Amino acid sequence: MFALSPRWQRGDPTDVDPYEITKALDIPSVNIYHGMQDSFTGEEIAYMGAFVRSLKPSNYLVTETNAQTTGWSSEWQYPPYDGQLRLAAFANVADGANLVAYWHWHSLHYGQETYWKGVLAHDLEPNRIYGEVTRIAQDLKKAGPDLVNLKKKNKVAILYSLDSINGLSFMPFDKNTNYQTILNQFSRMLYNLNVEADFLYPQSRNFEDYSLVIVPPLYIASDELLDHLSAYVKNGGHILMAFKSGFCNENSTVRWTLAPGPLREPAGFYYQEFSNLAKPLALKGDPFKAGSENQVSVWAEFLIPEKAKPLAYYDHPFFGKYPAVTRNTYGKGTLTYEGTKLSDKLQEKLMREALSLAGISLTDSLLPAPVKVKHAESAAGEPLHFYFNFSGRPQTFVYSYPDGIDLLSDKPIKKAQKITLAPWDLIIVKVR
Repeated sequence: MFALSPRWQRGDPTDVDPYEITKALDIPSVNIYHGMQDSFTGEEIAYMGAFVRSLKPSNYLVTETNAQTTGWSSEWQYPPYDGQLRLAAFANVADGANLVAYWHWHSLHYGQETYWKGVLAHDLEPNRIYGEVTRIAQDLKKAGPDLVNLKKKNKVAILYSLDSINGLSFMPFDKNTNYQTILNQFSRMLYNLNVEADFLYPQSRNFEDYSLVIVPPLYIASDELLDHLSAYVKNGGHILMAFKSGFCNENSTVRWTLAPGPLREPAGFYYQEFSNLAKPLALKGDPFKAGSENQVSVWAEFLIPEKAKPLAYYDHPFFGKYPAVTRNTYGKGTLTYEGTKLSDKLQEKLMREALSLAGISLTDSLLPAPVKVKHAESAAGEPLHFYFNFSGRPQTFVYSYPDGIDLLSDKPIKKAQKITLAPWDLIIVKVR
């Protein structure tokens, strides 16, 4: 068992490769800590769950997560609202966790983690948190047989390159923007659109299982990996790729060919120059209707299209002759390339386009913003739809899948039925 800690989401440089370590393991595990109270969105759970689930891929264990408050001092004492621990437990289960364990059983009375509180407080008496954990246990006893060893069948994946994290840490291009911030933006846009994703790794060989592959700055990559990506597009796959991709080989050596190296043909452009951006630039004509967020920043590659179609240009007397975003049809697929850092709104718009090109439904994106849905199949092959209300207000939506039953209440759920979730509540619909 190998436990990933939250620092993986920060993208800290490291020589430890979780993909290679996991090859020797039966079951990977992860420690997931997240915001509580009004900072509880479920995004960290989805990100870290997808990361560890994709390593083998397999179901996994959550060996540590929030019980009450966290922190090595009294400066981060935000205990969960009623219902939040239950929501978190089932969010982990919906991502493929077969265990959710709290750190820890009771709060310590001295030492570094005195204020990293457990299920029981310092008085060791049953309390509000103990009551909620008891309810979680009762719910899992009831619904557990349908949830253990569930399977995910996502059509979107994010390519994760540890070498690119380290390479861009050694040769940074900005003080506040790096590989992980771009990856997190991609992941956040997918989460906000209610589109679930897996992770791929340079060693992965199942790219073809996905309709859309998201590629954060792939600064370091072997010719073999780039050829694999090219073949994926040629055979009908779709890629949304960030800047700085294809620049260096696996030894962090800049290629002796026109950038982006082996990606030139599938990308449909080349470039020889690039520039930091001293201040944000607008895109000419607001092509994605982003309004006040119609701006890019940090970096600009001087893309020269050969076959690629420019989707947007910089609104600038010099940079304006170069496209900021391109899309190329290559074989049966497409490669959309971002030569600069996009605002969140621009990234959302481009993400929607990429998902549409890949034939991925955006029906779930119509749900109220605090409502997140996750999909899976039980070990018996029955579809499961998990709906979570990550807010302190009731949320109403229309259930859009076939008739089923809520595993927690045994109430029937009909297609097109209007459902109202109480604050920090959930339903799990098993399709009959």
